[in-house]
Amino acid sequence: MVSATQQTSRIRQRKARREGTARKRFERAHGTPKFPVHLPGYDPSAPDAPKAAQAAAQTDAKK
Repeated sequence: MVSATQQTSRIRQRKARREGTARKRFERAHGTPKFPVHLPGYDPSAPDAPKAAQAAAQTDAKK
């Protein structure tokens, strides 16, 4: 017979391994949900905006 500590440790490891498997299986089958990359009110010319977004904003402004 194993000690209570050893048994508890094995149970916790088993539960940690199995945690989230249903969610992961669902996401593999159906893909991740669609979500907006930029939320409404996003300013592409903001100082912390990615460089690609700033370049796109500048080309849009020139048109």
